[in-house]
Amino acid sequence: MLSGIQAWINAEQSLDQRRLELIDAADDAIDDLAQTLATAESYLQFFEPEILEGGCGEVFERLSTVIPSLNNVVRFNIDGISECTAIGEPGFPITRPAAFERLRLGAEIVRTDAFEGPVSHTQLFAIHSRVETAFGAFDGSVSFGINAERLAEFLHNRVRGDNIDISIASTDGRVFGSSVISQFEPDWLNELETNEGNALFPDVQIGDERHDVVIERIGQGGVYVLLTRPSPGLFSEFAIAPASAIGLPFLAFLLVLAAVWVAVDRLVLKWLARLKRIAFIYGAGRYKIRAGESFSSAPEEILELALTLDQMAEKIESRDGSLREALGKRDAAVREIHHRVKNNLQIVTSFLNLQSRQVSDQGAKSALASARHRIDALSIVHQTLYQHERLEAVSLKPFLDGLLNHLSEALGFEDTGIEASWDLQDADRDADDAIPLALFALEAVTNAIKHGPTFGGKIHIEMTRDAEARMLNLKITNTARPVGEDDEESNSTGLGSKLMTAFSRQLRGELSSGPDGNGNYVVQLSIPEPTEAKKPFSAV
Repeated sequence: MLSGIQAWINAEQSLDQRRLELIDAADDAIDDLAQTLATAESYLQFFEPEILEGGCGEVFERLSTVIPSLNNVVRFNIDGISECTAIGEPGFPITRPAAFERLRLGAEIVRTDAFEGPVSHTQLFAIHSRVETAFGAFDGSVSFGINAERLAEFLHNRVRGDNIDISIASTDGRVFGSSVISQFEPDWLNELETNEGNALFPDVQIGDERHDVVIERIGQGGVYVLLTRPSPGLFSEFAIAPASAIGLPFLAFLLVLAAVWVAVDRLVLKWLARLKRIAFIYGAGRYKIRAGESFSSAPEEILELALTLDQMAEKIESRDGSLREALGKRDAAVREIHHRVKNNLQIVTSFLNLQSRQVSDQGAKSALASARHRIDALSIVHQTLYQHERLEAVSLKPFLDGLLNHLSEALGFEDTGIEASWDLQDADRDADDAIPLALFALEAVTNAIKHGPTFGGKIHIEMTRDAEARMLNLKITNTARPVGEDDEESNSTGLGSKLMTAFSRQLRGELSSGPDGNGNYVVQLSIPEPTEAKKPFSAV
């Protein structure tokens, strides 16, 4: 009787232990998958600037080995249409508009449930990160597509336990990567909500066998982890349990061995896994998190290691602060240099003005005025550089606005009756290109005035970007210049024309000039935009 009672108790405890092991395996899988998704989110935010610049393919190539389940990298605009994609052609809409709406309402990161990828036609989960303009307005998203089958394969490689089948599930009940179950019951999700994100279903009939099932939700998205293992049944345990009446010493030895294994897993391996996650976080540059706060109940040696990591993070954060301060001082010094150069150029301009008043010859006055205009253009370049937030680049629209406003006053457009207008599309160029571009615009507008009629006419300056051809076009249309037979000759032999040709070569551009068929004379400069390989890589 005592052996029978002991066998019954042992059977019940054995069943409970198996279910607890399944729950522990689910918790470990949740930790691994949550860490993988958190790492993907960190990389998504880390590479956001490069994705916004159209580098979806480059980011995908870098991360395909780091995140094996990564299927695609996409940039969606404010309307939910892809502008950049690592796989396929852009232009397809976002598959989960509800997730995009959550981003629009202020969510920073949104995970979706499973869907069929519009390009790869495989089952995917998506991670969307909100993108904002410089003024904080919603500007679409950058997104990762995560392959559901490969994500399930990742969990298979990490699961511990015999006969445990682990898979990924979606909100609609579909299961990916499982050899046991392809669809779970909708009622399980209700049970999941009742139990705050995890639920155990013992002895469930699946096909011809009965299984223990654990389902847990990852975060707030539509991703679930599903674990199944064959249920041995009560009679199987009764067949094994009577042996305990004969082999209790041997069973005691096994229980001690299992206790040691559990102790090592709980007291060492669990904390080492946490330290690994902390190292990943520090590696991503997030030093505000302090490991020691969550290791108060860890063994003393591991607590010491966690506190050492805290000290290391504090030192790195302090060093980064010093570097940022040094960079700020350097930027301030460079701005001051540009400011002083601009002031010195203005002094030179003043000297030329004084010298011009002492000269009576009109040719000499004209030469001094041309030199003064060119020096003023250089002064505007340096003024733009020290006023601009980025020292290595110049925003062309405000830069050319200032230059053309100066020229309209200096060349006396109102006195000559010439109407000048310009329409400029904004673009950024390297600071080294700003000077030849400014001098080219100066020579082009000066030539338009020089070769025009004595009074009246129109000059229109237009700057556009051809994104498809990756070209920047600067076009000067002169209705003030009469089109005649000597256009080509005058355009190629004058000093201004020679300077324009030299500046166009310096900018690696193509210069063209001539009549446009409407009686106007047009000068156009097409400059190639820098390739992605030549652009500086922004590091965080």
